[in-house]
Parts: sequence; structure tokens; C-alpha cells
Amino acid sequence: MHLRGVFRAAKLPRDQDGSIEKYKARLVSKGFKQKYGIDYTETFSPLVKYVTLRMVIAITKYFDWPQDQLDVVTAFLYGVMKEKVYCVIPEGVEMDGDFDCLELVKAIYGLKQASRVWNETFDEFVCSIGFEASAFDPCLYIKVVDGHCVLVLVYVDDVLVTGSSLELIAQTKADLKTRFEMTDSGKCTFVLGIELVDESDGSVTMCQRRYVNDILKRFGMDECKAIASPVEFEYSACRKQ
Repeated sequence: MHLRGVFRAAKLPRDQDGSIEKYKARLVSKGFKQKYGIDYTETFSPLVKYVTLRMVIAITKYFDWPQDQLDVVTAFLYGVMKEKVYCVIPEGVEMDGDFDCLELVKAIYGLKQASRVWNETFDEFVCSIGFEASAFDPCLYIKVVDGHCVLVLVYVDDVLVTGSSLELIAQTKADLKTRFEMTDSGKCTFVLGIELVDESDGSVTMCQRRYVNDILKRFGMDECKAIASPVEFEYSACRKQ
């Protein structure tokens, strides 16, 4: 029997301006010790396409649909393991009885298949309440009821719900909350590191200001002097130069 280790990890979720939103601590599997064919087989999990995200945002702005964002609390722990995976008892945990290992029932963070198991769990439930996955992007779910359309866009553990009917949107959110513990963030203003800025003319700008600032800080250039371009605009260099 192969035993897999676990360790505690801290996570610092940040809000749209980069400040720490809250502190988290999780028990994480040492997935790098897993062996293919023994501890896992399939690991692929679909990720939402950026073109899909832009399309959905454009649709919501054009039809003036609401953009409700939900966050699934400890999403990966909803996935049930198919493989038999055993781990050592975490440090500090006292067990009743003579046990030297534990069987992982839930796909905890760090496992190679954790993301896939969570995606399969979410997909199964959403399809059970009448949604169909888009043939263009499996992370986009569509439901049509009496001429009204509801869209559910999932990006890992964040969910965007929008549509033409407030009643159907509310019903969809209620259905999701019966299966998953979720926090309702209200209007979507920040997704996948992209800030959504509503303009005065009714359009929306997808801004990555925070991402750029993080890169500048990482390479020690956050205090550098900004210029519009490395060379003068419309500058034409001749061969002699």
C-alpha cells in the first residue's frame, strides 16, 4: 500500500485592489508523490475560454442582464474519490485506535485529479437541474425555459449566473445552494484576474491593471518612470542612423 503525505498550506485570497480579503488554511495533499495508474488516471479538467468570458460579458451588457457571481466554498471537497488513495495521518491529529494511515474519501486540494473530480461533480449536478453544456465551451451551461435563457459560467470554483429572467436566475442560484455551500458576491466586478469596469456609454472595459502591477512589483519595476512608447511616436529611422 502506497501512503501519500499531506501538509498544511496557507492561502491569502485578495480582492480586486490586491489587498488581503481573508486568511485561509488548508490541508493539502503532496500530489507530486502520486503514481499514475495507482493513485490517479485522468487529470484533465476544462477551463473556461477567454473568448467565452468576453462573449458572455458582451451579451449581458447588450441585453442589460444582471451578472451575479457566486463562490463555492472549498469546492474540491465536494468531489468524491474513485481511486483508493491512502495518506499518512496529519501531524497533530489524534486518532482513536491503532491507525497509521487514512483513506481519502474526498478529493482534497493538491491531488492531481482534484480539479477533474470537482468539475465532474459540478457538471453532473448542473445538468440534473436542466442545463446543457455548450458544445463550444464545456464550462458554459445553458438553460431555456418558456423563451427565457439562463447562462451559468464556471471558472474553477467561481460561478457567474446571468439570464433574461430574474426569477430563473434566483431559482438557479437557489438550486446551486442546495448542493454546494456558496457565497454570493453580488454583481461580477472581478473575474480571472480581470477587472470589469462599466463605462458611461454603457460599454464595459476588461482591465488587467492589478495583473500588470503585480508583474511590475515582482521584477522590482513598480517605481519605474512610465513612458508611452520606447521611441518617439511616428519616428522613422534611416539606414545611416
